[in-house]
Amino acid sequence: MTIKIINHNEIMSLHQNEERWAENVLVNQSHRAVWIVAPEGTPPDPHIHPDFNEFWIALDGSTRWQIGQYEPLETEWGDIVLAPAGFSHDIRPMRGKINLRVGISHPDSNHDIKGIVPCRFIPIEQDYTSNNLVHSKLSEIIKHNGDNKNWKVNVISDERSKVYTTQQIDNFNQKIDIKSKNESHWIFIIEGHLEIKCNSQEFNLQRGDIISLDKISNYELINNSNEKLIFTTILIDSGD
Repeated sequence: MTIKIINHNEIMSLHQNEERWAENVLVNQSHRAVWIVAPEGTPPDPHIHPDFNEFWIALDGSTRWQIGQYEPLETEWGDIVLAPAGFSHDIRPMRGKINLRVGISHPDSNHDIKGIVPCRFIPIEQDYTSNNLVHSKLSEIIKHNGDNKNWKVNVISDERSKVYTTQQIDNFNQKIDIKSKNESHWIFIIEGHLEIKCNSQEFNLQRGDIISLDKISNYELINNSNEKLIFTTILIDSGD
């Protein structure tokens, strides 16, 4: 059993004197989560991954992405951006000194295959009844599913990962059973506070924190704060 917490405020304070930095915060045999911070004006490095879909959860600041031939997009806190395999991605921080994204990549990924500027742009799909959108805007997910309702939405589903965003507007207690010993759950707190109980241990998470739960059979999610809670869960077959 392995449990790891990444505290948003703590990791940001550790790097407070650095202008531009990246840190691998979670790694297993199939996935790597990279915490990336850069100021406005950081030059891009367009590149392509031919063998896996890469995605990012946007947090602080705002970042501009240009994926494949899709028109450029800008993110806000809680948005998810997907670059399908073979699609070049050009990423540019846009707002002030701190623009944070957490990339979900592969442990052996690199930037060896460079991307090019597309010859034309096409509109980004905005059908929020579907998953695997290039840009899943949190504000639009909330608008589509309800601001004052409980819901769970499958944002990404591919051969490597399943990604869900969940909203709870009232107190709740839910037990999660993990069926496979190789399955890992990475949970990102987008809004509110979440308590997690696992093997007699209790963990309290707040906005921007991440918890990784590996090689466990079950855990419990609890929200007693009377605040709206939004969290994104990545289900991973770690292959360990």
